Amino acid sequence: MKNIFFLLLLMGTLVACSSDDDAGQDNITSAMITLQNTSGGTESGIVIYAYDESTWSVIGDDPTFADFQASSNNDGIATFTNLTSDLTFNELTNNTQTFRFSAHYTLNGNATTKVKAITFNLGDDKTDTIILD
Repeated sequence: MKNIFFLLLLMGTLVACSSDDDAGQDNITSAMITLQNTSGGTESGIVIYAYDESTWSVIGDDPTFADFQASSNNDGIATFTNLTSDLTFNELTNNTQTFRFSAHYTLNGNATTKVKAITFNLGDDKTDTIILD
């Protein structure tokens, strides 16, 4: 009986210590989005909102419910340092997620929005550009 108990305890310990619980740097997903105007120059001080697939499909482009946000710096780059969470990257999503990056800005006095969808695998570090036209 002691051997069976020990065997069950050992099996439970092995299952609890699986290798996919790794919280290392390789599992951090990040993005750098450059905002560019039609003249090719960069745009600073514009907030970019990021939505995962679930948020986008239920709520759409509402900054109040954005999953992440970052403002473009003096070089026009908005940096998202960690888009990773157990809700966005897991076995159900095959560790893949499409984020929609939404920039809200004014062009010729009109409120405008530009959205770019980017698909990530867990641990990806991607760069892309949104043209504000």
